[in-house]
Amino acid sequence: MQMHTVNSLTRRAAVLLPAAGVAVLLAGTASAAPAWVITPTVDPSPLKAAFSNVLNAVDARTGTDAWAVGNFLGPNDDDGQVMLAEHWNGSAWSRTPTPNVVRFDEKLNAVSAAGANDVWAVGSTNRTGFAHTDPLAAHWDGSGWTVVPTPATTGGAKSILFGVENLGGGDAWAVGRSEANRALIEHWTGSAWTIVPAPDPVAPAGTTFTGSTLSAVSARSATDIWAVGFFQSAKGTASNSYTFTLHFNGTAWTVVPSPNPATPSPLNGVRQTLNGVTAISASDVWAVGNTVDTVSGSFQPDKPIAMHFNGSAWSVATLPDTGNGSLAAVTASAASSVWAAGPAGSASILHFNGTAWTAETTPVGADGPPVLRGVSAVPGSATEVWADGFTLPDGGGYHTFAVHHH
Repeated sequence: MQMHTVNSLTRRAAVLLPAAGVAVLLAGTASAAPAWVITPTVDPSPLKAAFSNVLNAVDARTGTDAWAVGNFLGPNDDDGQVMLAEHWNGSAWSRTPTPNVVRFDEKLNAVSAAGANDVWAVGSTNRTGFAHTDPLAAHWDGSGWTVVPTPATTGGAKSILFGVENLGGGDAWAVGRSEANRALIEHWTGSAWTIVPAPDPVAPAGTTFTGSTLSAVSARSATDIWAVGFFQSAKGTASNSYTFTLHFNGTAWTVVPSPNPATPSPLNGVRQTLNGVTAISASDVWAVGNTVDTVSGSFQPDKPIAMHFNGSAWSVATLPDTGNGSLAAVTASAASSVWAAGPAGSASILHFNGTAWTAETTPVGADGPPVLRGVSAVPGSATEVWADGFTLPDGGGYHTFAVHHH
């Protein structure tokens, strides 16, 4: 999740070890208290199958009210993937029942809570075994989850919602990709989701614009909202992707130019994307993502990137050398307390203290290093943060994973 002043500052998730083992791992001595602690989560599916238990996002509204969402493989033959929603009450994570459409897969990619009885989660749904996907939105009213219809789009691409921001009072935004392979922006006005036009970026000279996707959204207020992702263009046989940032001023969305640090290849093009965004103030916004090496022809490995908006322009920030990887999400509780998470090489979480980014030491459980998908700071706290994702246990399958920073 992201950051807004109406509901919270920003958010996202984590792993699992005995306390003593974690302390030794983090600090080298049994007496040192760990900064990050693995907190047990629920694995509804006992099956050792692909994507059997996955968390994709987390949103902490308070220290005793946080949500993590993803998907799990249902126990029955016709279940398919089922929406997974887990709630933190201050002492433990527990699963809350979610709707399940038989013979359809439902997956949640993002969550945003404006109140204890006002939570939105978004993702995708598709007929089991079919490649085509449609947007999915679900709402928690304090007693249960309900699937809420979203507008239909036309085209042949997979349509998915990747990000959501709930401002409360019947005002929420969701972003993703339409069936026309264009950036999709949807607005909840209290009674229905409607599509809001998204402008197309200008493709680099000599290339042809082919599509765009928005991966995340962050709002400070109803008149100050950011969305980020990537757009695609083609030149000959080379396919390219570039960072893409949009801003909403309360009236319309506009494209804001953003840097593209990756080196393009005449043969293979270039790959770069933004996966997460958090808005701290009008002159303090962070976005994170990754680039992919195409110059060598390997298309690997990913390199994490972070960009900062200072009120007038975006610039690329310097990150610690943690090896290869990417950043999936970013959150903040203040200008001097920003966190980014993802499989970013040797470090799962990076921290910005107002001056520089440094790698955080996070615990590793019995399944090995986690793949983190979400991160969320607890509003009002400079140090309390959640991160979540999944691990890859021996023997197959996936296990949900969450870590907590106090």
